[in-house]
Amino acid sequence: MANNYHVDLLNQGMNTWNQWRQDQPNIRPDLQNLDLTQRDFSYYDFHQVNFYQSNLRDSILKRANFQEAVLYQTDLCMANLEQANLSHGDLYKTNLYTANLTQANLRSAHLYKVDIQEALLNEADLGEANFYEVDFRDASLHAANLVRASFYFSNFTRVDLSEANLSLASLMGANLMGANLSKASCVNANLYKSVLRGANLTETDLREAVLRLADLSNASLVNANLFMANLAEACLDYAQLAGANFKKTNLYQVNLGRLLLSNPKALQMYA
Repeated sequence: MANNYHVDLLNQGMNTWNQWRQDQPNIRPDLQNLDLTQRDFSYYDFHQVNFYQSNLRDSILKRANFQEAVLYQTDLCMANLEQANLSHGDLYKTNLYTANLTQANLRSAHLYKVDIQEALLNEADLGEANFYEVDFRDASLHAANLVRASFYFSNFTRVDLSEANLSLASLMGANLMGANLSKASCVNANLYKSVLRGANLTETDLREAVLRLADLSNASLVNANLFMANLAEACLDYAQLAGANFKKTNLYQVNLGRLLLSNPKALQMYA
């Protein structure tokens, strides 16, 4: 259960709470199992706070500081977390369904089995974060920073990743079916065995990316840059390749529909 003294301080308002946090920097507040729905906690200092199984559904948390906070099974559905700081936070089965995380900081956060469907993460910083079985379906990550982030068994179906930076990110086996990665940077990204069926990769920078055994059927690679990328044994069945750069690309046994290409020179017309 939550610490009653900590709850009382919380209810006295932002100034009292933040001053107490400043005066007692070594205390890790306990606010677990609380109903905090539809509250305004903008600018609150929640760093290292324990919110285990608390309900913050539909609350306003603009620019709140959740750095290193414990958000295990916390309900943040429909919460407004614009420019909030969740860096290094522990999010286990956290509910972020339809939450607003525009320009939020999730750098080096740990997200395990999180529901983040239909959430807004435009221009959010997810650099070096770890995601395991996270459901991003229909979320928007336009121009988000995902450099060196790791995504294991995550679902990006129909996600907007346009102009996002996925350089050096690990998306092995990720489901990106129907995702929009137009003008995204995927330089040196690991997309081994990823599913990109019907994805929009128009003008995407895939230099030196690993796409071995990836499914790119029906994807648009118009004007995409695949310089030195590894597409060995990838499926490009019915993919749109006009203007794509395949110079020095590994195209060993690439599948173009009924044509199995084992000779990279066969794609010189696209280089």
